[in-house]
Amino acid sequence: MPSAGPARGLIDALLAITLVAFALTSFGFDRAAALDLVAADSPDPFGRWLHWYGIRFDPLVAANPLFLRVMSGVSAFVFGPFYLWAARALWRGDPRLARPAEIYLALMIYSMVVHVAVELWGELPAPDRVVLALVYAPYLVVPFALVRRARALHSAKGRSSAGA
Repeated sequence: MPSAGPARGLIDALLAITLVAFALTSFGFDRAAALDLVAADSPDPFGRWLHWYGIRFDPLVAANPLFLRVMSGVSAFVFGPFYLWAARALWRGDPRLARPAEIYLALMIYSMVVHVAVELWGELPAPDRVVLALVYAPYLVVPFALVRRARALHSAKGRSSAGA
């Protein structure tokens, strides 16, 4: 993994591992929500876990309305593969990561604004806003961190091309 020292290598590794974890949640939990498998007696273990989580901490997740199924489908079938590609690109120091990371950041800001607004002011508000913040904050923090790192890779590529 190309890096500018041990600290940068550690940050890249943590970011790549987080992206892989996001992919796993997309392929497991978001897929179950998109396919409307969120129920206590769901044949899908991820659907059962989402229902358990939803009835305790996030009633909107337990209800799984249409808009959330659509958003979950985008996460499962678009963001999931992107997370794997981005983790690989980051690991390899690919400067082409910058533009897709910026697009991803814009999409996540939009989807988090919609989702959290419904969580806070909709018909099924989350009972504990601290849990809500802890669950959803990484989906804003990580995209910003990814853009910052991807832009650094992109600028490093430009500097190395100019010096060659």
